Amino acid sequence: MLIIFQILFLLFALFAIASVIKKKQENLVGPKGLFFWLVFWILAIFVVLWPDSTFILANYFGISRGADLVVYVSLALIFFILFRLHIKLESVGRDITKVVRDKALKK
Repeated sequence: MLIIFQILFLLFALFAIASVIKKKQENLVGPKGLFFWLVFWILAIFVVLWPDSTFILANYFGISRGADLVVYVSLALIFFILFRLHIKLESVGRDITKVVRDKALKK
Protein backbone atom coordinates (compact mmCIF):
# COMPACT_ATOMS: atom_id res chain seq x y z
CA MET A 1 0.00 0.00 0.00
CA LEU A 2 1.36 3.40 -0.98
CA ILE A 3 1.55 6.02 1.71
CA ILE A 4 0.67 9.66 1.05
CA PHE A 5 4.33 10.71 0.75
CA GLN A 6 4.99 8.06 -1.90
CA ILE A 7 2.01 9.20 -3.96
CA LEU A 8 2.96 12.87 -3.68
CA PHE A 9 6.60 12.15 -4.49
CA LEU A 10 5.62 10.00 -7.47
CA LEU A 11 3.47 12.84 -8.82
CA PHE A 12 6.27 15.35 -8.25
CA ALA A 13 8.86 13.10 -9.91
CA LEU A 14 6.62 12.57 -12.93
CA PHE A 15 6.19 16.34 -13.16
CA ALA A 16 9.98 16.76 -12.95
CA ILE A 17 10.51 14.18 -15.71
CA ALA A 18 7.98 15.96 -17.93
CA SER A 19 9.75 19.24 -17.20
CA VAL A 20 13.14 17.81 -18.15
CA ILE A 21 11.74 16.43 -21.40
CA LYS A 22 10.14 19.81 -22.18
CA LYS A 23 13.45 21.60 -21.53
CA LYS A 24 15.17 19.15 -23.88
CA GLN A 25 12.61 19.92 -26.60
CA GLU A 26 13.33 23.64 -26.06
CA ASN A 27 17.08 22.86 -26.41
CA LEU A 28 17.76 24.13 -22.89
CA VAL A 29 19.12 20.75 -21.77
CA GLY A 30 21.67 18.71 -23.69
CA PRO A 31 21.67 14.95 -24.15
CA LYS A 32 23.95 14.39 -21.13
CA GLY A 33 21.72 16.54 -18.94
CA LEU A 34 18.63 14.72 -20.18
CA PHE A 35 20.20 11.35 -19.42
CA PHE A 36 21.41 12.42 -15.97
CA TRP A 37 18.08 13.89 -14.86
CA LEU A 38 15.99 11.04 -16.25
CA VAL A 39 18.16 8.48 -14.48
CA PHE A 40 18.09 10.56 -11.29
CA TRP A 41 14.30 10.84 -11.19
CA ILE A 42 13.74 7.21 -12.16
CA LEU A 43 16.10 6.08 -9.39
CA ALA A 44 14.37 8.44 -6.96
CA ILE A 45 11.00 6.93 -7.85
CA PHE A 46 12.43 3.44 -7.40
CA VAL A 47 13.88 4.28 -3.98
CA VAL A 48 10.68 5.94 -2.76
CA LEU A 49 8.46 3.09 -3.94
CA TRP A 50 10.84 0.36 -2.63
CA PRO A 51 12.70 1.88 0.34
CA ASP A 52 14.21 -1.47 1.36
CA SER A 53 16.28 -1.40 -1.83
CA THR A 54 18.62 1.17 -0.28
CA PHE A 55 19.08 -1.01 2.80
CA ILE A 56 20.08 -4.00 0.65
CA LEU A 57 22.49 -1.90 -1.40
CA ALA A 58 23.91 -0.22 1.70
CA ASN A 59 24.61 -3.58 3.34
CA TYR A 60 26.44 -4.67 0.19
CA PHE A 61 28.78 -1.68 0.61
CA GLY A 62 29.15 -2.20 4.36
CA ILE A 63 26.93 0.71 5.40
CA SER A 64 24.45 -0.07 8.17
CA ARG A 65 21.47 2.01 6.99
CA GLY A 66 20.02 2.72 3.58
CA ALA A 67 19.37 6.35 4.48
CA ASP A 68 23.08 6.81 5.18
CA LEU A 69 23.91 5.48 1.73
CA VAL A 70 21.47 7.92 0.16
CA VAL A 71 23.02 10.82 2.10
CA TYR A 72 26.60 9.82 1.16
CA VAL A 73 25.79 9.41 -2.52
CA SER A 74 23.76 12.63 -2.56
CA LEU A 75 26.56 14.64 -0.98
CA ALA A 76 29.11 13.21 -3.40
CA LEU A 77 26.89 14.10 -6.37
CA ILE A 78 26.15 17.58 -5.04
CA PHE A 79 29.85 18.35 -4.56
CA PHE A 80 30.72 16.94 -7.98
CA ILE A 81 28.04 19.07 -9.64
CA LEU A 82 29.20 22.09 -7.62
CA PHE A 83 32.77 21.48 -8.83
CA ARG A 84 31.59 21.29 -12.44
CA LEU A 85 29.58 24.50 -12.03
CA HIS A 86 32.63 26.22 -10.55
CA ILE A 87 34.75 25.17 -13.53
CA LYS A 88 32.04 26.35 -15.94
CA LEU A 89 31.75 29.72 -14.17
CA GLU A 90 35.51 30.20 -14.33
CA SER A 91 35.41 29.41 -18.04
CA VAL A 92 32.56 31.87 -18.65
CA GLY A 93 34.44 34.52 -16.65
CA ARG A 94 37.55 34.05 -18.79
CA ASP A 95 35.47 34.22 -21.97
CA ILE A 96 33.78 37.45 -20.85
CA THR A 97 37.14 38.97 -19.93
CA LYS A 98 38.53 38.06 -23.35
CA VAL A 99 35.54 39.53 -25.21
CA VAL A 100 35.63 42.76 -23.16
CA ARG A 101 39.40 43.07 -23.62
CA ASP A 102 39.16 42.53 -27.38
CA LYS A 103 36.30 45.02 -27.66
CA ALA A 104 38.19 47.62 -25.58
CA LEU A 105 41.32 47.25 -27.72
CA LYS A 106 39.31 47.80 -30.92
CA LYS A 107 38.09 51.22 -29.73
